[in-house]
Amino acid sequence: MFQPYQEGIFQEGARHTYFLEYKLDFSKIDAVRQAIAKCLQSHPIDEVVIARYPKEALKVRTVVSFGKRAWKALASDSKMPKDLKDFETLSGQQGHTSPSTQRDVFLWLQADDFSVLYDQATWIQKQMKSVAELAFEQVGFNYYHSLDLIGFEDGTANPKTDELRVSAAVIPEGQPGAGGSLVLSQKWVHDMDTWSQVPLHCQEAIVGRTKRANEELEGEMMPDDSHVSRTDLKVDGVAMKIFRRSSAFGNLSEKGLMFLAFGCELRRFSTQLDSMFGLTEDGKIDQIIRYSKAVTGSYWFAPSKEDLAEVFETETF
Repeated sequence: MFQPYQEGIFQEGARHTYFLEYKLDFSKIDAVRQAIAKCLQSHPIDEVVIARYPKEALKVRTVVSFGKRAWKALASDSKMPKDLKDFETLSGQQGHTSPSTQRDVFLWLQADDFSVLYDQATWIQKQMKSVAELAFEQVGFNYYHSLDLIGFEDGTANPKTDELRVSAAVIPEGQPGAGGSLVLSQKWVHDMDTWSQVPLHCQEAIVGRTKRANEELEGEMMPDDSHVSRTDLKVDGVAMKIFRRSSAFGNLSEKGLMFLAFGCELRRFSTQLDSMFGLTEDGKIDQIIRYSKAVTGSYWFAPSKEDLAEVFETETF
């Protein structure tokens, strides 16, 4: 059965990830189109490397997404999702903010071997440097099988079946942009020194789950300002489910989570963010933002394979 979406959205488990964001030179849009087409091809691999590595280890999965301005310049109006817009800075309660750093093109790479991931990122930069400015790059990794650095599993609430995942993350047939996904990316920097001093039972109340068993708190044990309570939402009876694909990142001076999520409509992100930052009637904030700060924020559109093939005149997809 044909799957219209970019497969890398749902293929989990890669050990290493690479995040690249570019600001385009719109005066070179034809050259931009050619450059992106090349970016979505595999980089040339040296014969010595091929001889040393199993074929599967050399595989890189690339997902490409576009900001509204870039996709409008590259594609026809019929391929533009009706609710795609630029990310706007959120000014929340108690001085907490979520800044906008909207750029034009987002390439998300995944691989099990960092060497091939690095070479693919280098290949992409070689194609893009004459038509765009590299505005952001971040390396991520799979921390102890999908743990956030704060010690809790990330993505536990993801839909469990293929059908539910597609329903949550992919724009349905009959709508502009069908087969593609709307995307939210944010870099969150953790205050690990402060977090590590929080007692275990308080950490669990902040997150809304137990740390060891990864079980959701129930009844009176679940605070209404826990992360689970602020993000597990319904609007008009519809669950605001998204598909998370975040990665831990870190060195000795900065560490945190590259939050990445896919949705079939933009409000699935905006309602959760409003709830987290206290921009709802109750004015309560998600307690996790006392220990983690958003430093980037962008909305994107990850087109279907068919739309990518048409816009970039390639069958890579």
